[in-house]
Amino acid sequence: MPTSSQTPRRRPQIDHFSVAAACRTHAGEWQTVGEYNSSQSAQGMVGTIRKAYTRKGKQSSAYVPAGAFEARYELTEFGARVEARFIGSSDDAAWAEALTSLTGGAR
Repeated sequence: MPTSSQTPRRRPQIDHFSVAAACRTHAGEWQTVGEYNSSQSAQGMVGTIRKAYTRKGKQSSAYVPAGAFEARYELTEFGARVEARFIGSSDDAAWAEALTSLTGGAR
């Protein structure tokens, strides 16, 4: 059985809905999404954010509609940090739907 010093460290899970909400609240400002182990992982997430991609049968994307968010990554000491910003309209239907689901229908 591996000891805690031998167990690989996992990065904390990213709450993409919270990140997307922060981006919408501060439209046009870059927000940190998270740090990824490699530039390939970061580049994949950048594409996922830009295209609002979801896997079949999974929860909908936090970054809808496609094209409403820009994303970029930069190399860091430990991998690559991904940042996103909202460039769409704050009154779109997807945003209203997301707020409703987060607040349980109360506005």
